[in-house]
Amino acid sequence: MPRPCDVGVGTAVLILNEHNEILLGQRKGAHRAGFWCAPGGWLDRADTQVVEAAIREVHEETGVKVVTAYRLLWTTEDHPELQVRTVTLYYVARKWCGSPRVMEPDKCEAWSWFASDDLPSPLFPGLAEALSLLAWNVA
Repeated sequence: MPRPCDVGVGTAVLILNEHNEILLGQRKGAHRAGFWCAPGGWLDRADTQVVEAAIREVHEETGVKVVTAYRLLWTTEDHPELQVRTVTLYYVARKWCGSPRVMEPDKCEAWSWFASDDLPSPLFPGLAEALSLLAWNVA
């Protein structure tokens, strides 16, 4: 049976703008530097609801305040470089305010908007699966 420290639970929010573009950040520093990811982070013990944790992480990383988010899917990924397997809880947000900016310069190069047919590479593990289920053109 795996020990609790072998599995991490993360959150990620697919933020879409009025042009149906998605906000992605290029990682730097620690693991998976150069990969593109959605804003998100680890679920903390103090978090009472996952959606609240996801919204908190978006604000910490981008300065954006998510108004509402809905659950999309869960993914699982192996990260041998961290010796951990993660479960990532993906959400979608179409209602938000603010302008994305790098709030954690040690972890992110930049935040950029991408159309569904012009996604950057490489994508963070699990993100391609989440994007494949995203209803891009739903208002």
